Amino acid sequence: MGWWVQMMRLKGLLGAFAFVLATFVMQGSAAAGPQWCEEDPEFMVNGAVMDVTTLFPYAYASTIRGSVNFDLQVPSNSLAVVLSLPGTVPVTAQVRRTLPAYHGLLNVPVILTVSMDSSASFTTTTKVTGLAARVLTTFYGDSKKPNKHSFSMYGL
Repeated sequence: MGWWVQMMRLKGLLGAFAFVLATFVMQGSAAAGPQWCEEDPEFMVNGAVMDVTTLFPYAYASTIRGSVNFDLQVPSNSLAVVLSLPGTVPVTAQVRRTLPAYHGLLNVPVILTVSMDSSASFTTTTKVTGLAARVLTTFYGDSKKPNKHSFSMYGL
C-alpha cells in the first residue's frame, strides 16, 4: 500500500506543477481576435451594488467624441450613488431620481441609458451584474442611438 500512496502523491505533485505551468504560459495576451474597450461604472442603489459593463471593439475607441455616458434613473425615494468610473475611454455617470417613489425591497424599478457620440456605427453589449432581478442581464445596442433599458433590482 506504500507504493500506491507514493504514486498518488506524485500524481498530485505533477498535477499542481502542470497547473502552475499552464497558468504562466496562458497569462500572455491572445494572439488572435479583437481587443475590446470596457467601460465599467459601478452604482449603489438602496445598498445594493450594481456593476454595469459596456463592451465594444477597441478599433472604434477613436471614433468616440467626448465620453460614454451612463444615466441611471431610480425611484424618487431611493438612495443611489455612483461608486466608480473605470473605462478605456472617458466615462461619465449620473443618478437621477425621476421615477415614482417605490416602497418595497423586491423589484425596485430602474432605467439605465447608455449613450455616446460616435462618428461610426457599431454594436455595443451592456451587461448588468449584481443585485439586479437576475444575476446577469445583457442588453445589445448601437453606438448611434441611446440604449435605454428598464429592469428591476433587489433592494437591501
